[in-house]
Amino acid sequence: MTAANQASSVQVLVIGNLTIDDVVHPNGETTMASPGGNTIYSATAASIWGVGVGLVARVGADFPGEALARLEGAGLDTGGLRPVEGPTVRNWVIYEEDGRRSWVYRTPPGRRIEVAPSPEDIPGAWLAQREPLVVVHVAAMPLPAATRIIEYVRAGGRRAIVTLDTHEDWTAPREEVVRLARQVDVFVPSHTELADIVGYDDPRRACDELLAEGVPAVVVKQGPRGAVVAVPGGAATAVDPPEVPVVDATGAGDAFCGGLAAGLALGEGLVAAVRRASATAGAALGTSGSLGLLRRRSVAEQLLRGYEQGTVARISTYTAPDQSDDSDVMEREITTIPAVIRDRLGLAGQAAATVERLRDAGIGNLVLVGCGDSSFACEAAALALNRYSAIRTRAEHALDFARYGVRYHPEGTAVVVVSFSGKTGRTIEAAHQARAFGHLVIALTGATESPLAEAADVVLSAEIPTFGFSPGTSTYTAMLVTLLTLARDLGDRGGDGERRFGDELLRLPELAEATLRLCDEPSRRVADRLVGARMITFLGGGPNEASAKFGAAKLFEGAQQIALTTNVEEWAHEQYFITRPNEPVILVAPSGASADRAAEILAELTYIGALPVVISDRTPTLPAMHLPLAEGLGEALTPVLASIPLSQIGLHLMRLNGRRSYNFPDEDAAREHYETIHRVTLGDPA
Repeated sequence: MTAANQASSVQVLVIGNLTIDDVVHPNGETTMASPGGNTIYSATAASIWGVGVGLVARVGADFPGEALARLEGAGLDTGGLRPVEGPTVRNWVIYEEDGRRSWVYRTPPGRRIEVAPSPEDIPGAWLAQREPLVVVHVAAMPLPAATRIIEYVRAGGRRAIVTLDTHEDWTAPREEVVRLARQVDVFVPSHTELADIVGYDDPRRACDELLAEGVPAVVVKQGPRGAVVAVPGGAATAVDPPEVPVVDATGAGDAFCGGLAAGLALGEGLVAAVRRASATAGAALGTSGSLGLLRRRSVAEQLLRGYEQGTVARISTYTAPDQSDDSDVMEREITTIPAVIRDRLGLAGQAAATVERLRDAGIGNLVLVGCGDSSFACEAAALALNRYSAIRTRAEHALDFARYGVRYHPEGTAVVVVSFSGKTGRTIEAAHQARAFGHLVIALTGATESPLAEAADVVLSAEIPTFGFSPGTSTYTAMLVTLLTLARDLGDRGGDGERRFGDELLRLPELAEATLRLCDEPSRRVADRLVGARMITFLGGGPNEASAKFGAAKLFEGAQQIALTTNVEEWAHEQYFITRPNEPVILVAPSGASADRAAEILAELTYIGALPVVISDRTPTLPAMHLPLAEGLGEALTPVLASIPLSQIGLHLMRLNGRRSYNFPDEDAAREHYETIHRVTLGDPA
């Protein structure tokens, strides 16, 4: 946990609790061990609006450290989080089809009292500033704890804007609650809890009575019915709810409170701040997990524009299903990589027709063609095909092949066009051009009825299940391993090397599982060091130059950090001159033909004071951060394992930077982008 920043950096102070939530969704699916608590939900909600946020809560020994690292990486000040012995409060959160929610405490009920925040937990500097006034949000907590906090904030002439949320377990007499509400600037009960306090279900009447009893202002959270804003001297104002699909309602009320606090910190009037709060809650409804809002600022901004323009605040179908572009999707797909490898190896006969067609046609030359991850898979597989099959193989980018290379390949050439989606325009063009020049075309794709498949003579399936919209990880593995099995099946030399290659292929799933485990924690530590780097350079040689390109691509697609990629030798001739001390350089250098040269480059990186990160099955001989690959593979297969820690780094950096998959600002930008890369044009080859 970071030390508390200077007072001027904290504009919103959130005081509340942390929990570990096990969520049961209406369809029976569960989200286990999700870091939660109203402190995180409210704090992340405030932070997406660009205000400085400090957190105050007590942290049990079992609370996930990665969640705290992600908060710090997103710029939130965790200097008010106090470690305590024992467990974090843990809950079952159970949702019904009609939206009802129930809580089952998995820790003893008294634990909520033990971990409730106390005035001494608040860094003194956070309440010392005079202008602008800090906004203190007192989140739902036991009433005695909330009372102590508010009395402390108001004592000694301290000035702050205070908002107060209610707790479902407040059983004190109405007078005691009202006495506390009088001491805050904005009382923010939920509809249900307000009814429990006043003894009837009529929010507007209750607001009038509370104002008459001296409560300065009331904002009632009504969930799908919006919000009611009441201040002295006028009729209550209704703020309509945004029209959004609901993925997970957990924490939406706390997100509302965080958005409200941000609006007040930005100097907005109460109604405007409530509109910002409603936009924030709407964005929260479209994601799952307490940190999901860190990736939803553009959605919240879109909803707020709707309120400001006097139209219905709604989000489009593109931005709505955020569960499909959440980093959790990327994480889930990374964990399936060993299963994907098993699936590809288990379909031993699927390439038989392709192999037979190649042999019958007397093919002596093979060109592997693709864009993006597909191009990297082609480059990574070329060594195996050259070494273990009887066919001379080279990889070419789809544009270069279609516009520059197609007419210069000899008879007896087959072209493998690779695209998981089967929609990539330049790859489809490459297929058409190859057929026009008389080459046999094989489509390797995860979509066997796609435009790419229709343009090919033979279709080789790489179809695997995917879980949503995220930077490609398991799909890259599927394409690469399918090409590697093609190398095995095309082999007809029967030598020891060929047999070893086949045996190593069969061991790939277990070695991938081992690499996932080995790199889990080291990849998090590496990502922590990469946050905020001016640039990150990826180096590799042979098939792992493709791995370096793949690693850089994951940073572009998710974390949105600047990365360079080049050949391990070329770095010494070029990027050496712009690599500064402590600047990260990721060296993909497993055992193989260029490993000795990679060791020499590591020495040069050490000499100039760079921050080297080595991805290898061998421990570096010089000081460096090490992401270990499982041992036992020849160089031709190591790109499969190298992609695992590179994917993990991309995932952790995306979370630490508060980004989401591809980070399109809106639906129009996404549509324009995909129209560009899917557009099929046939150029005139040089």
